[in-house]
Amino acid sequence: MNNYGGVVMKSNLLKPGLWKYALLLLLKGYEEHGSAIGKLGSFNGAVIDPTVSLKQPERIFLGRNVHIGRNCVLWPGPGKITIGDDVLLGPNVQVFASNHGIKAGKLIEHQEHEPNDVVIEADCWIGAGAVIVAGVTVAKGTVVAAGAVVTRNTEPYSIVGGVPAKIISSRP
Repeated sequence: MNNYGGVVMKSNLLKPGLWKYALLLLLKGYEEHGSAIGKLGSFNGAVIDPTVSLKQPERIFLGRNVHIGRNCVLWPGPGKITIGDDVLLGPNVQVFASNHGIKAGKLIEHQEHEPNDVVIEADCWIGAGAVIVAGVTVAKGTVVAAGAVVTRNTEPYSIVGGVPAKIISSRP
């Protein structure tokens, strides 16, 4: 065990080979993240945390001054996700623009995805852990509370929260 400024670490964590391996894994993750960002339908200088999961990035369109927080998930499937200017997505936000088919008589995993675009208009704040499901438009200026599940379109400048999300108030 080694003591570094009051922090005790097991010495096997400091072996050069382990650090080298950890660094290579980290760099590979950044490389894959950068590759996905390069495929975005539009980028416009957005700030995207390296832990964000982007599936089918060519179907994701970002406005200017978009900030996407830690561990967010943007999965358009066969649909599209469009995010307007000046939008903030807190950590762990999930946005899905398609659903699995659910017809009886066929396994769900073998059914086609049904596209339903998601639009987040300008000047919105999506709180930590919120979920936005397929087919929803988050109207201009909306604030979505942390942990909310947005299943319907919102009103401009509304504050929504809950499961499913409902109007709590409006922005002053």
